[in-house]
Amino acid sequence: MSNRPIAGILLMERFVVIEGSAIVPGEYHARISMGPSGSGRERHGFEVVDGGQPPGADAMRALRRLHAASVTVVTTVTGQGFRGVTVNAFSIVSLAPPRVLVCLGRGSEACDAVVKTGRYAVSVLSDRQEFLADRFAGRAPLVDSQFTGVKYRLTVQGMPVLEECLVWFDCKIVASQDWGDHYVLFGEVIEAGYGTGGDPLLYFDGAYHFLAID
Repeated sequence: MSNRPIAGILLMERFVVIEGSAIVPGEYHARISMGPSGSGRERHGFEVVDGGQPPGADAMRALRRLHAASVTVVTTVTGQGFRGVTVNAFSIVSLAPPRVLVCLGRGSEACDAVVKTGRYAVSVLSDRQEFLADRFAGRAPLVDSQFTGVKYRLTVQGMPVLEECLVWFDCKIVASQDWGDHYVLFGEVIEAGYGTGGDPLLYFDGAYHFLAID
């Protein structure tokens, strides 16, 4: 049997080091996925968390880290200007009629803004937009209410979407659910399209990853 990689997938991981107020690009680390045994991270044995009881918040947080997800920025427009936040909890729930959902932290400024306006747009980020993801997440210099220095376009309805994303959706909230520590906001997609990005930005185990398929 051949020992060659069973999947030609290149994962790129870049670390950003913050020194004072300066953002310094870190080194790139690349590896080829070797299938089930190819990951460089420490693996768990099969186990049940929290003694078989419903998992607590810490256990859920640790489990969530290993859910590889696309990275999105959810935006809206308020009387004070544009507002955006980085979100991983996004899903397309229906093709016809077109429906998506996002989950926003209950009581957060971004959640309050989106609920109040009844509208949001979702930009699915490309691998060019790691720094923007950190900015909209509050881990780097924040984006102002005019999105100064951010490449964006306005939809027909006037919602900002990020130009270098992979795809975007402009949505009207049609249902919401206050569920635990998050609001689940279902959106009717009223306009959608492509950005100029080519490959996805992923988030896994507390770090951004880049995925390129040979």
